[in-house]
Amino acid sequence: MSKLIAAAQWTRNLSDSVWTASLSDRTALVEHGTGRAYKYAELRDAVHRFAAALVRRVHTPCEVVALVCNNSAEFVVAYHGTLLAGGVVLPLEPSGSVHEWQHVLARCAARHVVADTATWERLAAVPAAASLRTAIVLGETGAPQGRANVDVLPRPRHHVDVVPWSRWLSEPPTEHEPAPGDTNTALLVASSGSLGTPKQIVLSHRNLLSNLDQIDAVHHLTKRDVVLGLTPFRHIYGMQMAMNPSLRAGGKLVTVSGPFTVDHLLEVVEAHRITVAYLVPSVLTELAMRGDIAGRDVSSLRLVYSGAAPLPENVAQTCARMLGAPIVQGYGMTEAGCTFAPPDGAEPVPSSIGMALPHTGIRLVDPESGQDGESGEIWVRGPQVSPGFLDEDGSVRPLTDDEGWLHTGDVARRSADGRVTITGRLKQLIKYKGHQVAPAELEEILLSHWAISDAAVLGVPDELAGEIPAAFVVPAVPVDLAEVTAYVANRVAPYKKIRWIKAIDAIPRSATGKAQVRQLKDQWSEAQS
Repeated sequence: MSKLIAAAQWTRNLSDSVWTASLSDRTALVEHGTGRAYKYAELRDAVHRFAAALVRRVHTPCEVVALVCNNSAEFVVAYHGTLLAGGVVLPLEPSGSVHEWQHVLARCAARHVVADTATWERLAAVPAAASLRTAIVLGETGAPQGRANVDVLPRPRHHVDVVPWSRWLSEPPTEHEPAPGDTNTALLVASSGSLGTPKQIVLSHRNLLSNLDQIDAVHHLTKRDVVLGLTPFRHIYGMQMAMNPSLRAGGKLVTVSGPFTVDHLLEVVEAHRITVAYLVPSVLTELAMRGDIAGRDVSSLRLVYSGAAPLPENVAQTCARMLGAPIVQGYGMTEAGCTFAPPDGAEPVPSSIGMALPHTGIRLVDPESGQDGESGEIWVRGPQVSPGFLDEDGSVRPLTDDEGWLHTGDVARRSADGRVTITGRLKQLIKYKGHQVAPAELEEILLSHWAISDAAVLGVPDELAGEIPAAFVVPAVPVDLAEVTAYVANRVAPYKKIRWIKAIDAIPRSATGKAQVRQLKDQWSEAQS
């Protein structure tokens, strides 16, 4: 039975809510790569120290703090310290390109940044970094108290106060009331790109806190759980399914760093006695292809969650048999957090994403007729749905229609018992190893190349990655296509790279100018034969 959700508590500061159970001497987080472990009291103290240091440096309410770091104790501390102080978290991809950082920093006007030494060296040269006042630089060791040599760190052309992480946390915390939560902005996080090029989605404390309660009503972690934090905490899946629920429940969160293989997965599960793992389909597909885990003890697992992309039914069944634990999948998106999940203890249905969470309204709308039915595009409405995205002028543009419905672009069917299964999508988003890649973003970069007059990008099947970005281009002059893919690769994160390219005479387009994806997929299939 679902728990009663106390909606009145959704006005709180998210960080204040997450850390209410964190006064014990229990281990809160373990970094598998470094072996370092942190107790709840230690992390909570660091969160308050971070918040106090930030409060002393802010000039205006809701200043933006960019976090350019991977899953680690530092990410957790900076994330929650920023929220506690009333700041806005802007998670950025550490492997992102200077081109990507420039665009986001310019739009969001970040005032502070947390990054390691190598990342700060790259970021300091970005023109939009001119908005920064403070750079909190992590030491080479990656430890919360690691030291960075501030005297040899790069300085941008404008003044930025470059502070080592250890010095930032060295001042005693001041006990003060948490900053207001409710509808105040907590996050500016990159969308999947379903609205065209990726946007910075605005998420409030109320959005995130209500979603944690909605998730907890059907999928519950306890202080006895050991949770694998594989998916990036900067993405809504890792943040709202692994990081925040584990800390809120008083469990143990185990972080890992990439590149990540099946051998690493089995090693981490066995070494830390993982009970709940949040994975992506590409990792499970690799596990299923392996076929044998002889010699590995994974008996601690009680549940494996898959998210970020559809999970093939045969992969789920094979992995469940190999791991001896249920494999389930849920559904969510940056713009609305988690919206569907199978209730704990329910009989797993590998193809299903479960049912709508409490306080979540759903409609399945026929794209042609606009009528509701048992199949169609998923529309959702609820307290977890974002108020909108940040426009170029700094205003927030709504994502929903006049009645508050978010049109997801994903198509599904609903069974008689209420379970929902994804059957396709209207949008042409590419899912590469759980990462979301927007074709429009890659097309824009391709068209900025001096030799390309037209381009179309689509996702094509790949056994391991799920999909890969493939490009059709129309060269204006002869050009080496390897040079074109390198041009794109230098401007995007590694997972967005174009992995297949072909030159053609013209991109097939409709009367309204839309690329004819079906024809292009046929051309790609012919090229494989």
